[in-house]
Amino acid sequence: MTKPITIKIIADHLNGKIIKGNPDSIITDVSSIQDAGESDICYYGNKKYFVFLSSTGAKAVITAEPVKTSADCVILVKEAYDSFRKVLHIFKPDRTSGFDLIHCSSVIHESAKLGDNVKVGPTAVIDRDCVIGNNCKIGAGVVLGPMVALGENCIVYPNVTLLAGVIIGQGVIIHSGTVIGSDGFGFVPDPKGEHKKIPQNGNVVIGDFVEIGSNCSIDRAVSGSTKIGNHTKLDNLIQVAHNVCIGQGCFIAAQTGIAGSTQVGNGVVFGGQVGVGGHLVINNGAVIGAKSGVTKDVDAGVTVSGNPARLHTDTLRLGAAVTRLPKIIEVVKKLNSDK
Repeated sequence: MTKPITIKIIADHLNGKIIKGNPDSIITDVSSIQDAGESDICYYGNKKYFVFLSSTGAKAVITAEPVKTSADCVILVKEAYDSFRKVLHIFKPDRTSGFDLIHCSSVIHESAKLGDNVKVGPTAVIDRDCVIGNNCKIGAGVVLGPMVALGENCIVYPNVTLLAGVIIGQGVIIHSGTVIGSDGFGFVPDPKGEHKKIPQNGNVVIGDFVEIGSNCSIDRAVSGSTKIGNHTKLDNLIQVAHNVCIGQGCFIAAQTGIAGSTQVGNGVVFGGQVGVGGHLVINNGAVIGAKSGVTKDVDAGVTVSGNPARLHTDTLRLGAAVTRLPKIIEVVKKLNSDK
């Protein structure tokens, strides 16, 4: 944990302005506005939390607009949420592994090439012809299959599996339990039930600065590559099927599943528990509402929701109409009884 620092140091780091309180006040930690203690700093940016401004126990509040608050200090910044992110970095706890460099219980094939300052945790396995860039951190129990390549400054958390031929860009973070490069779900159906497996000869290519949550599955391509573009962020428990291509800067929330060969553009946002059919095109900047079932292509920049997914405005109208159905049914029954 970072040593206690003054409000002034924090404000200077954020290019913020202290509009209330003592600049020499001491901050020891970061907290939410509703749970903050007397030496904590928090932020206010969501109107849902307005009620807590008058009761927060925080020493200081970061905000993008002047507010009345029970906190002793207020720091005015251009963007409150991003400033909160920066403060979290300042007070980030030390969670580095106690095992440094390459642990003696790891197994590294003689043909593997490791860059400078690579750290490998206990019982990790690095197979033949792997290439690991400078400053990568490989957690305990990680398995890197043959010919896996990692760019510089990657973090692979414990018990991740990267199978043969997976290519990872620089600055990528992969959380525990994720499997990348498993076989796609490809079979030739057989009337007798003796379904024939289609070889999955391709690989997976992950771009730069991608973050992949825990327990995700990203399948290798039948041929060619399953791809995830630069700066895309995956939540936990996500399935990306074979030959899916996801563009740059996308957000994909938990429990989303994307079926084979679907193409996702840049800047697409998926809510939680979205199901996407195969061989579809979701164009740049589309937003897919939570629990949607996407069965056809989605145009650029539109918001869809529902199952099957349709324009969000249409889904809202349908929902409103459904709530009126009981009353309409009663009117119809009365009309029929009056005949």
